[in-house]
Amino acid sequence: ADGAMTLDAGSEVEGLEQVNHASTSRVVREKGVPTAALKAGFASVVKVFAWTTEPHFSQPWQMKRQRQGTGSGFIIEGRRILTNAHNVANQNWVLVQRHGIPKKYPAQVMAVGHECDLAVLHVEDASFWEGTQELEFGDIPELQQSVVVVGFPTGGDNLCVTAGVVSRVDVHEYAHSGFSLLCVQIDAAVNAGNSGGPALCDDSSTVIGVTFQGREDAENVGYIIPSSVVRHFLTDVARHGTYTGFVTLGITWAPLENSHLREYVGIDSCEVGDLDRSGVMVCKVDKTRHSDETLQRGDTLLAFDGISIADDGTIRFRVMERLAFAHLVSQKFVGEYCDITILRDRKVQTKRIQLAAPKYLVPECLYDVHPRYFITGGLVFVPLTFNYMLHEFGKRYYEKAPNVLLAAIDERFQRDAGEEVVILSQILASEISSGYDGIRNIVLDSFNGVKILNLKHLHDLVEACTDEFLVFGLSHTQTVVLRREETMKATDDILKQHGITCAKSSEFSGE
Repeated sequence: ADGAMTLDAGSEVEGLEQVNHASTSRVVREKGVPTAALKAGFASVVKVFAWTTEPHFSQPWQMKRQRQGTGSGFIIEGRRILTNAHNVANQNWVLVQRHGIPKKYPAQVMAVGHECDLAVLHVEDASFWEGTQELEFGDIPELQQSVVVVGFPTGGDNLCVTAGVVSRVDVHEYAHSGFSLLCVQIDAAVNAGNSGGPALCDDSSTVIGVTFQGREDAENVGYIIPSSVVRHFLTDVARHGTYTGFVTLGITWAPLENSHLREYVGIDSCEVGDLDRSGVMVCKVDKTRHSDETLQRGDTLLAFDGISIADDGTIRFRVMERLAFAHLVSQKFVGEYCDITILRDRKVQTKRIQLAAPKYLVPECLYDVHPRYFITGGLVFVPLTFNYMLHEFGKRYYEKAPNVLLAAIDERFQRDAGEEVVILSQILASEISSGYDGIRNIVLDSFNGVKILNLKHLHDLVEACTDEFLVFGLSHTQTVVLRREETMKATDDILKQHGITCAKSSEFSGE
C-alpha cells in the first residue's frame, strides 16, 4: 500500500482563520512567474473556508469534533466556483473570499464528485461576482510543459503563485477516494491550502488542471487533476443534473506477460485481425453486472472499443507515452455502452456491455453520509466500510485489522445485488451479554439460520422474529445467543447506560 500520498490541503486546525485587509494585501510571487498569472489570480481565484463535522464510523451514533479548514477555488463559466471535494466534504458551512476583499460570502455546494475530488460551489450574492473573470480549460499538458499554480497555501493570508513543469502524466490513485483516474505530476510547490486552486498553462491563458494532493515522502512533488477529468465531471453534472460518478469495467485483471500463460490461452495462435497480440487475463468479475455470456474469469481482454490493450494493461496515449486502459473506461459515462474484444476458448469474440459506477462489497471512503448501525441487546452491528477500518484501526488498518475483515475487502465485488459485509462491531457491557467478552470486529454470517444479505435484512429479521432465542452466527463458527424477550426489554436500559439516544440509524427509524 502506498501510504505516502496525502491530500495537500484538507483541513487546518480550527481557529486559524485570518482576515485579509485590502489596504495591506499583497501577492506572494516567485521570481520568473509571469504577470499574467497574477492578473488571473486577482479576478478568478478565491479562498474557501469550510466548517466540517466528520461522522464517527466506529461509534456511529455520534459525530467527531467540528473542524475548520481552508482551501482554494476558482471561478468558471456559469457563475460557479470549482474546488476540491475534500475541501467541503462533510461540510456544515462554507464561505468564500476573493483576493483583496475582506468580506466573506456564504457559498452553497451545488455538486460533489468524491471519486474525482471535485466540487462546484455557487454564491447567491450578486456583488460577489462584480469584477470577476471566468477561467477556461485547456488540454492535457505535455511533459516538461511549464505550469503555474495559484492559490492560498498555509503560511500567509494572501494569494501565492508558484511555477514548475509537468513531470509525469499517468493514471494514479486519488487520495481522497482511492479511485484511480488520470493525474498530472508537477514539480511546483504544492502546500496545504493550495487544494482547489488552478494550475495554469505557461502563458496563464487556460487552466490545465486543479491542484489537489502531494506526497509526504518527497519535496516539490505535487499533483493536479487534468482538464479532461474536470470536463467529465462538469459534463456529467450538466447532463444528469447531479453527479452520477465515473464508470468501471467491473473486473480485476492480471498481466499476460508469462510465455506459458500466453500459450495456455492461445493468444499467439488465434486470429486477432487488426489488433495487437496482447491483452490481460480477467481474474474476478462483478456478477451483479456481467453474466457468464459477457465476461467470465479466465477470459483474455484484448481490446476496449477497438483499441488494443498491451500485456501490461496499458494503451497508447501520445508519442512514446502509455496509460493504463482504465483511462479509456473512465472517459465513458454511466449507462453508456462499449465494445470489448475477448479471447475465450481460443476464439476471439466481441461483446457489447453497459457501463456503470462501481458498487464494491466493501465501499470505498464515504462522505456526506451518516453511518448506518443497528443495536439489539447491546450488540452493535454495522456494515463494513473503509471509513470503519480507518476509524477503528487507523491509517495502517491493513496491519492491525483482523484477517476476516481484510479478506472481505479482497473479495472486491458483491455476489448478489445489495450485498454488504455486516460485522458485530462490539458488545456493549450489560448483564444479558455477560460471558461474551472480547467478541468484536467479527463478520455476521447468519441470523436464526438465515444467511444475512445486508444490514437492513438483519434489522428486518430481528424486528419480525418471534422465536424464543436470537441466534447470531458469526465467522469462525462462533455463535452469540440471547433470549428474545429479555433482549428486547433490556435494550433501552443498555442504550441509556451508554449514553446512546437511538438503537438504530435514521434509515431504520424513519427519521
